[in-house]
Amino acid sequence: MKKKAQHTSKDKGTFFRSIIYFFPIQLVFVHLKKNHQLLLFWLILFLIIFKQIGNKYGIPLLFLAPEYLGKLSFSSYFIMGFSVGGFVMAYNISSYIMNGFRFPFLATLSKPFLKYFINNSLIPLIFVIAYSFQAYNFLSTNEAFSNSENISLISGFLGGFFIFIIFSMLYFIATNKDLEKLFGKEIAKVVGPSGRHTKPARDLLSNTKERWYKDQSRKSKVWKVSYYIGHYFKIRRTRRFDHYDQKMLHQVFRQNHINASIFEIIVIVSILTLGLFRENEVFIIPAAATFTLVFTMLLMITSAIRSWLHGWTWVIIAVVLIILNILSKHNNFYYESRAYGLDYSSIVDYPKADKVLLEEEEKDKKLHEKMFNKWKSKNKMDSNKKPKAVFIACSGGGSRAMYWSFLALQHLDSLSNGELFQHSIMNTGSSGGMIGAAYFRELKLRSMIDSTVNPYHSKYSQDMAKDLLNPLVFTWAVNDMLIRTQKFEYEGNKYWKDRAYIFEEVLSKHSRGFMDKKLIDYKEAEENATIPLMILSPSIVNDGRRMLIGNLPMAFMRKTELQEKYLSENVEYQHLFKNNNPLNTRFLTALRMNASFPYIMTTVNMPSQPMIELFDAGLRDNYGIKSIAKYIYNMRDWLEENTSGIVILQIRDGIKTAYKPQKAKKQSIFSRLLTPFGSLYGNWFQVQDYNNDELIEYASEWYSGEVELINYQLYKEDDQTISLSWHLTSKEKELIAFSLNTIENKIAEERLLELLNYDN
Repeated sequence: MKKKAQHTSKDKGTFFRSIIYFFPIQLVFVHLKKNHQLLLFWLILFLIIFKQIGNKYGIPLLFLAPEYLGKLSFSSYFIMGFSVGGFVMAYNISSYIMNGFRFPFLATLSKPFLKYFINNSLIPLIFVIAYSFQAYNFLSTNEAFSNSENISLISGFLGGFFIFIIFSMLYFIATNKDLEKLFGKEIAKVVGPSGRHTKPARDLLSNTKERWYKDQSRKSKVWKVSYYIGHYFKIRRTRRFDHYDQKMLHQVFRQNHINASIFEIIVIVSILTLGLFRENEVFIIPAAATFTLVFTMLLMITSAIRSWLHGWTWVIIAVVLIILNILSKHNNFYYESRAYGLDYSSIVDYPKADKVLLEEEEKDKKLHEKMFNKWKSKNKMDSNKKPKAVFIACSGGGSRAMYWSFLALQHLDSLSNGELFQHSIMNTGSSGGMIGAAYFRELKLRSMIDSTVNPYHSKYSQDMAKDLLNPLVFTWAVNDMLIRTQKFEYEGNKYWKDRAYIFEEVLSKHSRGFMDKKLIDYKEAEENATIPLMILSPSIVNDGRRMLIGNLPMAFMRKTELQEKYLSENVEYQHLFKNNNPLNTRFLTALRMNASFPYIMTTVNMPSQPMIELFDAGLRDNYGIKSIAKYIYNMRDWLEENTSGIVILQIRDGIKTAYKPQKAKKQSIFSRLLTPFGSLYGNWFQVQDYNNDELIEYASEWYSGEVELINYQLYKEDDQTISLSWHLTSKEKELIAFSLNTIENKIAEERLLELLNYDN
């Protein structure tokens, strides 16, 4: 019994060692010990598909519901699978280059890279299964597809994945060589068990380049493997390799590395070539596929370099990055994202030129009063009633804000039979909210001269729900991140075709070309109060001030009561760039400057010295209240005399809530380190709300009539978050449209209609 027990224990030990020294398991161990950068990419991908990171910006949804040509389809999932297949190949190539020499037995096998790929597929296989499950679950709960349609979509992903893998492996099978193919069949005759070579073998090896690592240093890096997965996925015992000359084994790996590098270069060049056709929507792949391609390129570039430079890889990469950083400061390598149409031949001395004379302020004020009088004449009901002045503020928030602001304005104006638009003096706000408001304003203007344009038609609201992210991310990956290669001409000037250009072109297409105008094209309509004013207020990166952009000059918006003592936070676009033909600026560019969210969009370089850069208005005034309050203050005398009240309609990208202190809980070290930054960012817009409420309170003191704030809010539950992105899923579009029917918004509608009818 005792001997039997010992035998059983020995068998268990042998079985355990067989598992430990099983090649797939050893590869996982070598990644954990040596290849953290490879595992980091996988970690990011796993966290994304399991919705652990990027939820606020909708990154998991981009992966689980990749859209192509505006819809979810077999093709969209096929492209996603194809890109994941590319990443898996890059992962295996990189791993093979970095780790192949640790497993010399591979060189004794036929098709060594194929064997390595099969045994290194544990992590990729888990990811493919996990992705398929998560995507199917997402489709089942968020899209209106049947089970058979869901299965068809997932099969598209699997089909794309395996097709890329199969074609890639055909290349490696055809080009990679083992010992027998590299040195000939006679190698078995000249190499004996002792490892000593006859003269022919020594002659054969003498032609090999003498730049490999010494044998002894290599032997110390060999990892033990007892079994591996071979042909037809059968488990086989590893061959002995100690009787082979190390240089022969290294030559096999070297030859395979070269083939892998060639394959990587072909893939990278193919991706960059694809970028030349990025203006054709057929070539615009899903954003998630683009993210995966970026990961693929990073892996391929580093592994290709490593196959040539070995231990010097990261040193050389660091040196190249430093050189590129230095070169990027010089004019020949510096890429500017400019305001299309603005004249850059004259350079403004900023902030010296930001000086506005008192007579200019008064002149601009009289121009606005003249516009006000025309507004009053079209809104006057009878001699006894003064009209209500409506100011509309649209908050930022990417596509969700763009879609919501348009839906809200379309719905409310329809309910009021056009009275909302009729009474509106100004639209202002940030980012996507202002794009939606601008499109509705354009449709109202067109409907006045073209009876075929119905601004309340649902097709126009759907325009604002279309994808903007795929072309942006694709252009960033294949063009902006590397080398910009193309230019275009606008108003006689040439500009780079970067993601700023793509954003404007796609937005123009989505809005049917209606907004492809210059600022001056809206000037007459605003002067005559045919349409409300529109003030855009992108932030200035250099000093945190705001650049006020409009069709009517407004020097009075930059002044302070004590001009010599206090700085003005506002810079007036037309006056600052008066010698640069500011009204020739493309209107889509002005909208883009107002929505230039950092990293996603480029900052905009202005013709000034020092050069100032503009980016998203949301940094300073996401809700538009600051601009409205400043405007009301400066025009308070006219408003006091000619209006019966001021209505501020705030179309918000989210519900305004009172501060709720959170329960105190014990924090980890990392939580304590990150809390100050996380709290500051998380409460950034809450802080703006506090400031805005104070400004509205002050406005009540400047103006003796009633100042009423009406919040029309996008409804978002904690478990139904709508991503902050330039892309919306079908479910997110439904949630946004549902917000029109909430009880809170119905109450807001009734109050707005009461005020527009002057019932009080």
